[in-house]
Amino acid sequence: MKKALALIVCAALSARQVQDFVLLAQHDNWDVWVIATPNARAFIDQSSLTRLTDHPVTVDTPTLPLPEFGAAVVVPATFNTIRKWSQGIADTYALTLLLEWMRQASFPVLVFPRASSELAQDPAFTPSLAHLQQQGVLVHYRPDLYPPNNNIPWTDILQALRDADNGQIS
Repeated sequence: MKKALALIVCAALSARQVQDFVLLAQHDNWDVWVIATPNARAFIDQSSLTRLTDHPVTVDTPTLPLPEFGAAVVVPATFNTIRKWSQGIADTYALTLLLEWMRQASFPVLVFPRASSELAQDPAFTPSLAHLQQQGVLVHYRPDLYPPNNNIPWTDILQALRDADNGQIS
């Protein structure tokens, strides 16, 4: 039986290729549900993602309930989303869900930040990542390993999801 995967997509250039990750996750037997921040709509092809997943891309509160998720992946996670999430600001449906999931911790929540070198130097960035980690969020931020800006390959993101799903914290 397929597990439902919440794929939270933020507004960054790599969001234009998020369908590549969807295909990898589907091949790995995940039922992918795309939840996009409002600004991410400018970067993704909603109709293509809807066809690919057989689910509408969720931006606002859906009319039908979402499934019980087995995991959540936030990629690309922008500085703005990370900062607001760590501060408890729920001004989008995606952030509302992330805050709810962070509190309930019934499944792994993985975040893959994308931040320019300028934003990564912002005084709020590192403490925001640390706060999310303290709350049980699995933060994958290694720009030294994945330059520039933590440009983690989709296959490595899938492996991190597999590890988290199997109870292996990486």
